[in-house]
Amino acid sequence: MSAQPADQQADDLSPELEIEAEINDLIAEHGSERAAIRALLHDLTVLLQDADRSTSRGFLRGVFSAGARPIAVDDET
Repeated sequence: MSAQPADQQADDLSPELEIEAEINDLIAEHGSERAAIRALLHDLTVLLQDADRSTSRGFLRGVFSAGARPIAVDDET
């Protein structure tokens, strides 16, 4: 989140204005719109990979993962 001046109250910014300020901060930080989008997509990819690794495989064997992931089967028979 962007920092607000001490004399500005938190209620002064609507959610839309806060998002616009965040976008402006990202563009200023990364130098261009493409670089800001690239950074956001990279962060999203990393977050999704972390979420995939931290999800319980036992939970995923239920309805939520039907067809999404092949269930490993041991061929030791």
